[in-house]
Amino acid sequence: MAVAQPFRTTAALGPDLTQVVKAGSWYDNGIQSPQLGVTELSSDGRMAVWVEASATVTVAAAPGTQLAVDADFTAAAGSEGYYAPNSGDYDGTIVAGDRFWAMVGLPPAD
Repeated sequence: MAVAQPFRTTAALGPDLTQVVKAGSWYDNGIQSPQLGVTELSSDGRMAVWVEASATVTVAAAPGTQLAVDADFTAAAGSEGYYAPNSGDYDGTIVAGDRFWAMVGLPPAD
C-alpha cells in the first residue's frame, strides 16, 4: 500500500520530502542544508533529489508536475521523470530560487 505522504528513511534532519523551502530561507547557521544534489530514499521506495527551481513550477495534482533536472540540480517543468511536490502535499507556488525534493519516478501502485 502506498503511503499518503512519503517520508525519508534515514535519520537526516531538514525539510521533509513534501516541503518547499522558499528562496532566502536558511538552515544550519547560514549554510543552506541540504546541499543541492543530496539524495534521500523515501518510504515508498523512490529516490528524492534536493533541487532548486530555475523557473516557476506549477503545482499540480498527483503525481505532481514532471520536471527536467540539470547537472547543477536546477529544476524546471520538463519530461525527465522527476516530480515536484503535488497539490495534495503542497498548496503554495514554487518560484525560481525555491528548493524542494524532486521525486524520481512515479509512486508505486496500490
